[in-house]
Amino acid sequence: MEIEKAILVAKISDLEELEELKLLSKTAGVKVQNVLLFGGEPDPASFLRSGKLEELKYLVMEQRADLVIFNNDLSPVQLRNIEKEIPARIVDRTMLILDIFAQHARTKEGKIQVELAQLEYLLPRLTGRGETLSRLGGGIGTRGPGETKLEIDRRKIRKRIHTLKKELEEIKREREVQRKQRLNLPQIALVGYTNAGKSTLFNLLTGANVRAEDLLFATLDPTVRKVNFKNNWEVLISDTVGFIRNLPEELLTAFRATLEEIYYVDLILHVIDISDKDFRKQIEVVESILEDMGIEDKTIIRVYNKIDLLSKEEVRYLKQELDYKPSVFISAKEGIGIEKLKDLIVNELLKGVRRYKINIPYNKFNLFQKYRGKLYIEEENYKENFVEIKARVPKEYKKLLDELR
Repeated sequence: MEIEKAILVAKISDLEELEELKLLSKTAGVKVQNVLLFGGEPDPASFLRSGKLEELKYLVMEQRADLVIFNNDLSPVQLRNIEKEIPARIVDRTMLILDIFAQHARTKEGKIQVELAQLEYLLPRLTGRGETLSRLGGGIGTRGPGETKLEIDRRKIRKRIHTLKKELEEIKREREVQRKQRLNLPQIALVGYTNAGKSTLFNLLTGANVRAEDLLFATLDPTVRKVNFKNNWEVLISDTVGFIRNLPEELLTAFRATLEEIYYVDLILHVIDISDKDFRKQIEVVESILEDMGIEDKTIIRVYNKIDLLSKEEVRYLKQELDYKPSVFISAKEGIGIEKLKDLIVNELLKGVRRYKINIPYNKFNLFQKYRGKLYIEEENYKENFVEIKARVPKEYKKLLDELR
């Protein structure tokens, strides 16, 4: 497939976001040909004033661009008016992100969520050509439902949205059943700004093979793995979709199911790309979204990642400046600081968990072996008639103590 060429449009005041828009475009498989910057407030009717609209038209024709990508979201009116003037496909920020999600969704749930978000966003933006999705055909901003449902009208779209929401509710119920079968193991969720290195760290901690690339939203579908920490203690770790500033409301709503694992975890690892000059703003984006979701009572460990991309002096300075606790500095790619991270995880998860000294008769040792991974074994001594165990025992397993004695 031939790579599509694009012109990017952004406000001069949004230069910080321009690099992110370029990476979004790269992730979508687009080659950026040029950038058009503009000042002032957007025009309510056509977003760009007439002079800038003419400049954009000239750029599109000169560069033979296939599409124009706006860093902002366009209203239905703005979208229609721009399409009349510009001889290229018009894609706004949300449409671009939806396209990336459509490319990366792998599971049934992920695909349903993508289609739902796309349809809810497209519904008010149908261009009036028979009120169909006939302008969809192929390429960036057109993937997903449009490929197979070119003649869906508004009524059918609303019916499809209703069906998709019912399917998501069913999947949610199935996940709740799966969650109850996890035997009360401690649970950790990785969150972070997209491309912060969450999936690389997840793979390192769990031995999984989750897609990890220098692309935005490489991970969409929730992934949960059981991992043995220090002393063979069993813990569940889940990877989640990356956050991004100005995350489209349609996506935040549609992907609640992906993010809902966070509600049930005991500990959150907030993975941060400390080599990114905007990392402070990214921290604010992620933690404000968590706050908006009502997740305020969870312990958050800030995991400052990618220290291999900084000098030792820079790392030393940042360690002094960033006094957030608990936190740790690592490089998931190079394996630096991982043991410190694991120790910090164990210490945080075991806060408030009581220590017990248990003498287990040998005739009950098999029962102990069955539950070994659920207890944090600190010491194990083999005596003549029993095994002496010193362990941290989560409250869910206190009844087990009587059975073992």
